[in-house]
Amino acid sequence: MIIRAVPSQVCRLALCLCTSLLAQDRTARVLVWGGEAEGGAPYVEADPANPARVRGFDVEVAERIARGLGDRSARFVQVQWSDIDLSVERGDFALGLSGVEDTPARRAQHAVTIPYFEFREVLAVRPADAGRIHSLADLRGRRVATLGSTIAYTILLAARDSTGLIPISYDDDVHPYADLVHGRIDAVLLDHIIAQRALRRRGGVGFVILPQPVAVGHYVGVLARADSALRDSVNAVLREAMRDGNLEQIFRRWNVWDDRQGALFDRVLRTPTAAAAGAPGQTGGGPLKQSPMCRH
Repeated sequence: MIIRAVPSQVCRLALCLCTSLLAQDRTARVLVWGGEAEGGAPYVEADPANPARVRGFDVEVAERIARGLGDRSARFVQVQWSDIDLSVERGDFALGLSGVEDTPARRAQHAVTIPYFEFREVLAVRPADAGRIHSLADLRGRRVATLGSTIAYTILLAARDSTGLIPISYDDDVHPYADLVHGRIDAVLLDHIIAQRALRRRGGVGFVILPQPVAVGHYVGVLARADSALRDSVNAVLREAMRDGNLEQIFRRWNVWDDRQGALFDRVLRTPTAAAAGAPGQTGGGPLKQSPMCRH
């Protein structure tokens, strides 16, 4: 006799199977981490030589963390960037990486690592506008694009009330620059890594990146709020990778190393370990800082 499972039984069986598989990864020598591979290099992207694999500096950071946690291997799980926080709390993976920004809200709701990379929020404009646009204050009545659910979008929403600019939210980081070049928007505010990558893709023409950053922020790893002990272990690995030069080597391989990273490492390593696991401003990187010339 064939017994057919009712839908509720199927759901329970699937849930048990997923939980069992995740538990196996937690107890095995595997660090399961999640990120957004569709965002592209230098964070995480499909390896052109083997699309079943991913590459990028966050991939190498995850592998370094895995090795430091007892010589584990790292296994990647694809997830939308905006769903990383929800996924770690749900237990889909233990660690979220992929240009995850350090924010007070994230630290209040999850276990967040020390910052391991400092990024700058920079404006991109058309070459013809570079002589008259120097900051957000010069964009009154103009359309300024960025990714939704980011620090940059929060900055633009605040600037809307103070300067009168018009924030435009996108779901990806490719179309904003294309629309800028074609005159559909007037500026783009995003992380300097993203802006530089977009400019390289266009052969260095079509828009310019303003030298004065609007704000400075930091990338972190995010874990479930209940995983603070694992977060502390990850912090220890990151600190060691800062001391032994391994993080610098990773960032240099991906052409994202600059003097700001060395200064960040120094601040983080001078911060007491207990404080590094605390609130924003105690991480050695500190909270988001807006450039004095660009405050609204």
